[in-house]
Amino acid sequence: MAKKKFINPKASSNVYYAREIDVQKMGAKELRAYVQNEGKRLNQQLAELQKRGYTDQSFAYSKLTETPRYAEFLGLSKSGKVKINLNTRGKSRSQLQRVANIIQRFANTKTITISGIKDYYKNVFSTLRGKYEGFGDLTDEQLANILKTDGFTHAKGVLGSDTIFKMIHQAADVDFMEKYLENIGDLKTREAAEVEFDRMQGLLKGFTPVPDDVVIPF
Repeated sequence: MAKKKFINPKASSNVYYAREIDVQKMGAKELRAYVQNEGKRLNQQLAELQKRGYTDQSFAYSKLTETPRYAEFLGLSKSGKVKINLNTRGKSRSQLQRVANIIQRFANTKTITISGIKDYYKNVFSTLRGKYEGFGDLTDEQLANILKTDGFTHAKGVLGSDTIFKMIHQAADVDFMEKYLENIGDLKTREAAEVEFDRMQGLLKGFTPVPDDVVIPF
């Protein structure tokens, strides 16, 4: 059987090579090359996010650095920036696969690059302002501050993105929503989260109802 040849990704490619391979089928030698090549590029992206102050706006960076199971794969560069540990010496094939899987997962994430972050927020803001008239009064910074909070991430899991955006539209108050998202951090059910919203917002008088069929594409 002919030996598989590891092909480095083309620098000009718009699609990462990481999406085109199955790391589970790679041998140890191929995995080491993969980790070194793709890992180096991912670390460059992580460094750029940190250097230019985009870490708070990157869902990918937050997921990578704040998820406990990834901690053992991270380290710091000489300049103190977070990076993936690319040391492959003495690692077994299964250990290399774990590192490769993490690299593959995050290397293709939209918000791992600054251009991807800008494009993501641009599309989200455009969608929100097109669907909900009230969002036109909010600045990009105000919307971004809501989207990147831990409370928003938790609320999406409990209520769903569409419901959260309807609530923001109804509340018409960024400070209120930030406080609400903070308050529901320990709530596990949709009913409890909705009750808390009503408790904080009262009867929600004077706001335009939002059609139930409005869906935000997330």
